[in-house]
Amino acid sequence: MTLTDKALDEFRDAWLAAEGDDFASRLQRQSLEALAAENVALHRTLFELTNRAQSELDLHLTGDTVHGHDANAEWFAQLVRGVADATKEVAKHLLDRQRRASTLRILALSPGSVRVVLRAATPEEAAGRTAQMTRTPSVDSKSLDTVAVLLARSQAEGANVTDDVLSGLAANLPQKAHAGLKRAARAIDAQDWDVEGELRSQHGFQRIHVGPAGAKALLRVLDERQESTTEVTLVGAIDGQRRSVGALWFAPDGAGAIEAAVPTAELMEQVVQHDAANQRVQAVFDVVTIIGKGANPRRRDVYTLRSIEPLPDAPTLL
Repeated sequence: MTLTDKALDEFRDAWLAAEGDDFASRLQRQSLEALAAENVALHRTLFELTNRAQSELDLHLTGDTVHGHDANAEWFAQLVRGVADATKEVAKHLLDRQRRASTLRILALSPGSVRVVLRAATPEEAAGRTAQMTRTPSVDSKSLDTVAVLLARSQAEGANVTDDVLSGLAANLPQKAHAGLKRAARAIDAQDWDVEGELRSQHGFQRIHVGPAGAKALLRVLDERQESTTEVTLVGAIDGQRRSVGALWFAPDGAGAIEAAVPTAELMEQVVQHDAANQRVQAVFDVVTIIGKGANPRRRDVYTLRSIEPLPDAPTLL
């Protein structure tokens, strides 16, 4: 069932009015949760309200080395620590800090599965309705989104799939984040795990799947060397996008189509909006020259989107 913006706002207002700790407030929230459980259109709104706009990454482990409901504790710890460390380093980079403690929280493991949920801590906020109505994802929440999309892209499937977007997403991260990602990827590869799950954020719910093949792809691009970076501005049309793996296909005027990494959820929102409007756009890309490893290293250019905007008075494409 599709709900109007008014109906969503009314649901949000009802929840915010019932955020107290008294019995009546708890009863009202239970009633609203029951309503949302019966309406898919309310799932995202309820998640935003219960998590106060902060993201969470829900991961389930399966594979030959997962026996019943248990897995190797040391490798499991390496997986969790790797994701947490990478998220912390991305947050430090965004804040331009040298030192910062990780604020990710881990929920209790669920019975019946080897499962871990990592959640960005809710930031402190001033009391009052204004703060409630203007909640935004914290830097840790945004960093968790970045790491999760990179993990999702590593297991790309289908014809003509390349490492270009994965390399672009990895190149956009601070080098110190690579160590944590390598730790997580090595755990998945060593234990032959299939990690299935979901990233839940204010931008929606996105499926995550990383198996041994994805872990190997991630390790491969994290070992690449960045030789140079240039900036290029192109005019053309969006030829497709996939939010779940941070990818954009762009058809520039007078040249062949390119596949580019979209490094942030906010930038992907702009891409989705411009794609829906079907307008010609101007896009700025970082073009990074990547050098692979080995006796005959492959050299290639990968594109990472930096900004995108519709051309002034651009006609809608047919």
